[in-house]
Amino acid sequence: MNKQLLKVIERAIQSDHQIFPLNQSWAFLHQQYNVGRTQGNKLEVTQQDKDELLALVKLETGVDLGQISVTDFAAMNREEALAFALDEKIAGQAVKKDRLAIKTLAEHTLKINGKSFTLPGSGYLDMALADITSMAHRCIVLIENYRCFDRLENMQLNLPDQYIDPLVLFRGDNYYSENTVRRFLADLNLPVLIMSDLDPRGLIIAQSFPNVIGLIAPCLADFEALFKDQQKANPKLYEKQFASCQNALSNSPHALIRHLWEMMKTHQAGIVQEYWLQAGCELVVHNMETC
Repeated sequence: MNKQLLKVIERAIQSDHQIFPLNQSWAFLHQQYNVGRTQGNKLEVTQQDKDELLALVKLETGVDLGQISVTDFAAMNREEALAFALDEKIAGQAVKKDRLAIKTLAEHTLKINGKSFTLPGSGYLDMALADITSMAHRCIVLIENYRCFDRLENMQLNLPDQYIDPLVLFRGDNYYSENTVRRFLADLNLPVLIMSDLDPRGLIIAQSFPNVIGLIAPCLADFEALFKDQQKANPKLYEKQFASCQNALSNSPHALIRHLWEMMKTHQAGIVQEYWLQAGCELVVHNMETC
């Protein structure tokens, strides 16, 4: 039985009604367990049927709907759910909920919770936000795309001295929530350098995070060369993202974003950050307030 069926059964058990619409869930329960009596497009479910459903749910899932509600599982993690059910997957908390992917630059140690850790070059630490109690890095490098985060040691990164030992953070995907990243950054209140795609959506992302002071990318002269290279400049990115991004970028509070947006409009193309992984591509920090 899945959670949808459990919700249907729970509502019926708690209801004084005995006639229910013969929807897909009730049709399954009637056919699979011989519950109720059909009356056209409705199903009669007596008190005896409800008592039998209560016992059936307890037998098949371990859940006692007389003692706990299906909605109670929404706030549980998997091990907590096992105290009330046979299937840990009934828990509502996602396995990766409120977790972060963090690392450092090559040859630097990860300094969190009063300790230092050495990570492999292409490795990172998967850690719950709630378990990070302190952090000794003085700035954050936030990377939009996972491939660049994973292969950061292969990049030619030229950071100013004050940002030479950052905590490197993956922006998030379907597993690592961007909202968790934003909460983490708000709690830290540290300078943020962001590495994003150089397309309209990438610029929107870059300016949307708190405390962003710089953009990590090739120098402006290299930008021009990349935009003129038909093997690298992607007009489809620009065309697809233009309408939804143009107002926010044209009115950006950051001089750098406005300048890069003008460059994109001139060349009508975008560039993905995976090109930064190619040999000979030096990355520098562009101040968000200058260009």
